[in-house]
Amino acid sequence: MSRRQWTNEEKKQIIMASLKGEESAAELCRRHGLHDVTFYKWKKQFIEGGIEALGRDGKATSREVQLLRENEELKRIIGDLTIENQFLKKLQK
Repeated sequence: MSRRQWTNEEKKQIIMASLKGEESAAELCRRHGLHDVTFYKWKKQFIEGGIEALGRDGKATSREVQLLRENEELKRIIGDLTIENQFLKKLQK
């Protein structure tokens, strides 16, 4: 079985749907048959490319990139904790 080739436009639309909050990353990955690691790699590239376009002389500062990475990691942690919290609440009922 051959691997799926994604166009840049398809990648952009999937990432934009995630950033707009239309669907969760898990839902998008499931619907498109994407592995979550691939999705987050695309998202990281997308965000870093945007920063570079807006940064000084087309280059993002390492601090900006670091803050974006930390922000994404914190969002992931919050999502995981929210799911765990909901699960525990259901167990208590």
